[in-house]
Amino acid sequence: MPTKTNKLLSPDQVLDKMAKYCAYQERCVKDVTDKLKTFDISPKDKDEILNYLIDNRFVSNERFARAFVRGKINQSGWGLNKIRFHLIQKGIDKEIIEESLQGADEEMYRLRLIEVLKSKAKTVKAENDFEKKRKLAAYAMQRGFEASLVWEILKEDFED
Repeated sequence: MPTKTNKLLSPDQVLDKMAKYCAYQERCVKDVTDKLKTFDISPKDKDEILNYLIDNRFVSNERFARAFVRGKINQSGWGLNKIRFHLIQKGIDKEIIEESLQGADEEMYRLRLIEVLKSKAKTVKAENDFEKKRKLAAYAMQRGFEASLVWEILKEDFED
């Protein structure tokens, strides 16, 4: 649904706004397409703007996916399964997703999972060690971490 202010913009003004939108942070093609829908310009103009932004590297699904993976691991503490799901929702090709996930630093990823588990361990209430580890594992898997890695870390005499 076009907003009142967007109705008055020319295609050149929309292009300028979209270039700034893309320069502010990494965007994927789906984000840009969704944003373009808010402007009251012709479908042809929207396509031309999108193509211009792609051709001039304002928007790149590959760059977006790499930045998304890095940010979600480092800032949000997400696991690869959750990241993969969200990239699929963004319309990123499976090859790009897998390449981006493989680019994640394995040691940093493992350390991030340990941080997530230690942080959660402080608040988990359990009657015994087994129950505590089960709750921690469920929490980590819900955040998208792989079950095998979670249990491997929890079995290594995990100390909170």
